[in-house]
Amino acid sequence: MNFITFERELKNYPAFSLRDTEKLSSKVYYHRLAEWQDKNYIKRIANGIFVFTNGAIDEMQLFYLANRIYEPSYISLESALSFYGFIPESVYTVTSVSTKKTSTFQHDAIAFSYRTINRKLNFGYRLMQWKNTAIKIAEPEKAVLDFFYLHPELSTVEQIEGMRFNAFSMKEKLDWGKINEYLSLYNNKRLYKRIQILGEWLNHA
Repeated sequence: MNFITFERELKNYPAFSLRDTEKLSSKVYYHRLAEWQDKNYIKRIANGIFVFTNGAIDEMQLFYLANRIYEPSYISLESALSFYGFIPESVYTVTSVSTKKTSTFQHDAIAFSYRTINRKLNFGYRLMQWKNTAIKIAEPEKAVLDFFYLHPELSTVEQIEGMRFNAFSMKEKLDWGKINEYLSLYNNKRLYKRIQILGEWLNHA
C-alpha cells in the first residue's frame, strides 16, 4: 500500500494504532510505518499511537490522544478544571486519571500525565463528541472531587485561594447535589471536610 492510499483510508482517524491499520484494504507492515516516520509523514506519540504530521494538534486532539495512549483513562484534574474554566489554562501537561498505575508519557513539549484512582471511583465522566469519535472527560463535579482526592494538602481556605479558582465559573457550573452524591461513594471523611471548606469558600467568594 502506498502512503496516499494509507492516508485516505485513515483520514477519519484523529490518531491510529497498529490495530487500526489491520482494518485497511491491504496489510501495512511496521517497516513501512518506520519509513513514513523517517519521511515525517507520520509520527509516533506514545504506546504505539500515531498521527499524521500534516495537521495541527489542538486541545481536543490532545485529549483524544490522552484517552488512547493509556486505557482505561479519562481527562480530569487540571486539564478538566481548565476546560471548564475553573482554573487558568494549562497547556504543557494533559492530565487524566486511570485505574492503572501512575504514569507519564512525554511528546515534544507536551506531557501526558495519569494518576491512579481506585476502580470503584472510575465513574463520573461523560463522552464528549468530537469529529467521528468521543472523548472521555470528567464531569465538572467529578473533576473537582478527583482533584481534591489526589491533593490532600489542599485543606485550608488559604491553600484553596492559592489555586486561583474561578469562583464565578464554579458557582455557575457545579451541581452540589451531584457532588454530594458522588462524594458519598468516596467514603472519605477527610475529602468530605476539604470539599466542605471549598463550598464555604465559594459561598463567601
